[in-house]
Amino acid sequence: MFEKFFKKKPPGLEEQLEQLRACGVRLLPAATPEALLEAWSQADFDAAPFLLAATALGGDSPPLSENLWHFDTECIEDHGAYVAIAERFRDLANGDLPLVAIEDYVDVEEGEAWLAFTLEGTEHRWTCEVSDDWVDPTLMTRFAELLAGRRTAHRFTYLDTGGQDCIIGCFTEDELKRLQKATGLEWKWLA
Repeated sequence: MFEKFFKKKPPGLEEQLEQLRACGVRLLPAATPEALLEAWSQADFDAAPFLLAATALGGDSPPLSENLWHFDTECIEDHGAYVAIAERFRDLANGDLPLVAIEDYVDVEEGEAWLAFTLEGTEHRWTCEVSDDWVDPTLMTRFAELLAGRRTAHRFTYLDTGGQDCIIGCFTEDELKRLQKATGLEWKWLA
């Protein structure tokens, strides 16, 4: 009965954005509370503190963060789909994964897909599993392993949203620990 009097009020949207920034989320200038409140209400942000903010910041229209990506795994429809994914992983790594000459081939009907790119002179070509329009689930792990094998403190992170989408990020170990503590969400290393 008295629980409602003692329940901690969730942080406001502005405070959520400040805490995410303090944890290493690189916000773009357009990432303002006013911009986010054009698409969602404050009640929405209160109902899912930090999760909705991270989801919104990781969106594409317009991009609001340099190192968060709200990734819908049901996105493989045609040529260019895997190129877009590789480019996003490259961009999240902020120079630590300089992929060039990125190409793909996607033919869902024929059950054939691959992704090719060059990383510092080494050519890579990954065959991708085809399952309707779902991304090959091993692809994210391959990018995580590729970044982990480089001389950088940054690693790809993963936050399960409970649906067919997730939040991919790129953080240091210290930033990941701060994200986990500040948000109460189960951020993990992408593996």
